[in-house]
Amino acid sequence: MQTLLTLFLILTSSIFSTVASAHFTHFEPRIIYLYEEGQDTIILMRMPLPLVLLDDSWKGIDSQQDIPFTQKITLADNTDYRLNHAEIKSNLKGLKARIASGYAITKNGQDQHYTIESVNIFNSDSRQPFSRLETALRNFDHDLSISNDAYTLFDAGLDIKLRLSDTSLNNDRLSITSDLGDKFNAIKRLANIINLYRNDEISSETTVGILDYTTTQQPSLMTKFIVGFNDGFSHILIGADHVLFILLLFFSATGLFRLLALATAFTAGHSVSLLFGHNIATTSPLFTPGIELLIALTIGATAILLLCKKAQHISTTPILMIGIIHGFGFSFVFNELTQAGSQSSFSHLLSFNVGIEAGQLFIYGLAFVFTALIRKYLSMARPLDYYVSLVALVISTYWVVTRSIPLLETMPI
Repeated sequence: MQTLLTLFLILTSSIFSTVASAHFTHFEPRIIYLYEEGQDTIILMRMPLPLVLLDDSWKGIDSQQDIPFTQKITLADNTDYRLNHAEIKSNLKGLKARIASGYAITKNGQDQHYTIESVNIFNSDSRQPFSRLETALRNFDHDLSISNDAYTLFDAGLDIKLRLSDTSLNNDRLSITSDLGDKFNAIKRLANIINLYRNDEISSETTVGILDYTTTQQPSLMTKFIVGFNDGFSHILIGADHVLFILLLFFSATGLFRLLALATAFTAGHSVSLLFGHNIATTSPLFTPGIELLIALTIGATAILLLCKKAQHISTTPILMIGIIHGFGFSFVFNELTQAGSQSSFSHLLSFNVGIEAGQLFIYGLAFVFTALIRKYLSMARPLDYYVSLVALVISTYWVVTRSIPLLETMPI
């Protein structure tokens, strides 16, 4: 049984170190603007180009499936998909039809036909601004524009301009829905940022995942709170480094009151940087990779203290500071979305934070249940916290190495 447990811990370490993303979860935005032009409604959208070109049968790059409007280049160690500019230009009608098949628009419950007036394909690394309506409009000069550096499909983005004739944002109920990407894990990192211009006012809404937006049904305060809570609760579960540190805190506590003190300190620090850290403006390219590295180091240091049986002496002040460091990971999610055009409110930040803290309590609860079961049914040569801290040390060491690489790459020579 001890051998099985050891193999399980080794496997867990391998999985975490291989697939776990950095604490800074990168969101790929789908930005949408709605405004009136005469008797028509104009909709501008920006999204990743693969969202439109990949269908539900896509099994990944290793499957070497064909993708429309691309050329498949098989290399020695991987497969690359290059955009076929000539095919896109000669079959623009087909590309527009594929785009239209992914989006349904209704007016007062009735399906609407819309015209795709302009298409712009670009390299995501050299994309033009789209964070405000004025800058977004500059991307639509022609029926079709393709940047010269838009070579690779998975580095390409798509801008489209849609027109709905005889439609009013003031009098009609418009709905935009799309299940593009619903079958892929990446849908969890697709942020829908919808900005509605109506009656000289701007209203903004941000959701994650599939698109389901209605102009006249603005969510209530309770609905917004629930959405923010769910986003925060689910977001902490995909932050593997954050989950790992919470587990170390759990095993560092010598009793319930000690755990509550550590958890409260960590939550306080985490809340400060989450609620206010997104307002911190920094132009240094070293900041984000530096924070990622610090997060990995805090995990490794705590694991070493736990292995040396010194963790029980950690005071709440260091845990408070560590909480601030970890909280920057979530706060800069909002900063990233704000730069893309999202209008994050204090209430959304607050509900997101409440969801994160509820997620932490959920992890503590699971840890308590599984710890009780393991100690009851398994006989181990060493205490359970020894194996947990050992796995955490292995994972954090891997993260320290891998997260140091981008930090070194961004440092001036």
